[in-house]
Amino acid sequence: MNDGPRIAVWHPVVRLLHWSLAVLVAIDLVRDDGDYPHRLVGYGAAAIVLLRLGWGLLSRDHKLCPSVRETIVYLRLLLRGEPPRSAAHNPLGLWMVWLLWILVLLLGLTGWMSRLDAFWGDDLVIDAHALLADLLLVCVVVHVAAVIVMSWILRENLPAAMITGRKAPGRPSPQSAETRSAARDEGADRQRPPPVLP
Repeated sequence: MNDGPRIAVWHPVVRLLHWSLAVLVAIDLVRDDGDYPHRLVGYGAAAIVLLRLGWGLLSRDHKLCPSVRETIVYLRLLLRGEPPRSAAHNPLGLWMVWLLWILVLLLGLTGWMSRLDAFWGDDLVIDAHALLADLLLVCVVVHVAAVIVMSWILRENLPAAMITGRKAPGRPSPQSAETRSAARDEGADRQRPPPVLP
């Protein structure tokens, strides 16, 4: 594993919300009988996601909006076996974070809707809730597998970073260099005068 210098990356609030959400999701995925404790845990998980989004907006510690361009560049480098080290989430990880958050919020919504008189006897909401739970389980497995694989590739214990809040620093990466180069090329194209036709 990487024994180099460490920098503070994850604020204690981010770590607390991350692990709290992980525990609540695990509880509800295992104990999925739809009773009152299940609903409370689910609403708690949705509240944690909302708190995390609020924290992200207030703190602005890390980028929360994934970039398609950076994701494509990162994916190319990953497939070449040269993924750059990211101080926070890599672009693919950021997409997964959003997918997990959205699924948790939709599960909270459909769980609440299933208790309303308007949907009494209608299995559509319950079926949607069950499908979302299955999708969340798949995403959790992919997330954990990706963290393990990236820990091995980067030779860094990424779960430990989410416990201690410290990681090896990100390095200037080909990803950002390629992205900047592409942006410069686009800007240069816009500044060139149109060709003059004879």
